[in-house]
Amino acid sequence: MRFKTLKLVVFTIVLSSINKGFSQAETPTTFFMPPKDLMAVNLQYLNLESNLSPSQDVVLASGTINVDAFIVPFLYSFNLDGRIAQILVTPTYGSMTGTADISRLSEGLPEDIPNEFEFINKSGFMDSSVWLRVGLLNAPALDLADFSQYSAKFQMYALVGFTAPVGEYNQSRRVNLGANRWAFRLGLPMVLALNENKKASAHWEINPNLYLYTNNNNPFAGETKRQTPLFVLNQHVSKYFMPKLWGSVDLGYQYGGVSQIDDLPKGERINQLAGGVSLGYSVTSAIKIQSSYGRIWFNESNGHMFRFLATMTIPSKSDREMLAKMKQNK
Repeated sequence: MRFKTLKLVVFTIVLSSINKGFSQAETPTTFFMPPKDLMAVNLQYLNLESNLSPSQDVVLASGTINVDAFIVPFLYSFNLDGRIAQILVTPTYGSMTGTADISRLSEGLPEDIPNEFEFINKSGFMDSSVWLRVGLLNAPALDLADFSQYSAKFQMYALVGFTAPVGEYNQSRRVNLGANRWAFRLGLPMVLALNENKKASAHWEINPNLYLYTNNNNPFAGETKRQTPLFVLNQHVSKYFMPKLWGSVDLGYQYGGVSQIDDLPKGERINQLAGGVSLGYSVTSAIKIQSSYGRIWFNESNGHMFRFLATMTIPSKSDREMLAKMKQNK
């Protein structure tokens, strides 16, 4: 009985601890505390319709950008001076289609620069991210057995990360898969347990972030493209309806990220609110699937986001041996 309970508690909590979202928004349960020495891989598909380029360096006053992205995050959790820590790497490949109203983007440019709708059709690698989070409050590094007995409290983490300019970029295009500049991230994720029932747990995740950008020194026009900091606040309230099934209500807000090339007129400000729902299911103790749908409200038009992902968790060798021994003795 203890073996089944341990597997249930551990893998339902850990199921989505590697989810990496898109457009600076992680999926629900991303920041639940995992046990140490856990490796995981995630296969994720995302369809996004908005007025933002994938790297959020271009904001359209009107026009639509459609993105299909395939994201494969890898994560490893470990002990850092008694605190749980995680490092995550997210290579991303995708395609981008749509029409961009470039009239606002072309204001102040020479007359030989076209001022019309630009059709977008591009596939390739997008800018990819790496982040590290470390427990600050009530987030100890526990092995699998101790983790299963741990009563979750209010948790707080420090998060630092960067996005590398590895995405496809062409100076002749205004809208690209990559941004040709680095982005740095500072975050303070928090998780609040809303009850003490491990089999039907409920949590509230609060994740404020600040993104800082270096300059793009090879923009479409001019010499230097700058971008102001972007503030992002994501929240999720999740609830297990039964041991293998859970759902959540999701809400996110982004503000800032204004781009400007040299002394030309500034671009549009990102001022975006999004809300949606997610549903997750445990196929086995180590394989989970999750789907999310959300609506995006921004500027003068709306958009949507659909995401599907599958997660496989891999405990350490010692934990696998412990689970196998417990299974034999049950």
